[in-house]
Amino acid sequence: MKKTSLFVSAALFLFAGMAYAHGPVRAKMTASITIDAPAAKVWDVIKNYDDMSWLPSVRSVTGEGTNNKGAIRTLHLANGGTITEELKAYDASKFAYKYKITEMSSIGTLKHAGQDEHIPVLPVGNYAAEISVTDKGGKAEVEWVATYYRAYVNNNPPAELNEEAADKAVTDVLTSGLTNLAKKVGASAGSVNIEIKR
Repeated sequence: MKKTSLFVSAALFLFAGMAYAHGPVRAKMTASITIDAPAAKVWDVIKNYDDMSWLPSVRSVTGEGTNNKGAIRTLHLANGGTITEELKAYDASKFAYKYKITEMSSIGTLKHAGQDEHIPVLPVGNYAAEISVTDKGGKAEVEWVATYYRAYVNNNPPAELNEEAADKAVTDVLTSGLTNLAKKVGASAGSVNIEIKR
């Protein structure tokens, strides 16, 4: 009985250690808001890939001025950082487009496990997203779906680069963006609904 109990205890300890020390797991965050305005009016605010004036954290954008697949835009953030993104798909008939982060500046470094680790302006890795506007009985439902990993690729991430940091940063971007989009349209809106799956 002692041997069995010891084995079970060791297995539980090992499992707990593995759960804590796992590598990055892909997250899918869906943020949505219903805005009391026609879908076409809301789409009109976000339809130009190089126009991110509706996102509070973005100071300006430089880009190619097109909505063609492969177009590159660089977001110049209010905090001085930059994020470069590539347009992966664009469908004006469905009021939707997809994009992916290809490069980010860092806000500093930290020492972790004997290494200097860069802290990107958005603490995520392999970030891709889609934003779409759908008509729901004369109102616009905006859905912003982001998939990403935490920024730290090895086990035992530092707090600045773990899942919680990634989730908080992405939640902040999507929530502030959708809330401000409603203000930009000049319409009332419900609260932003957030759902995360791993």
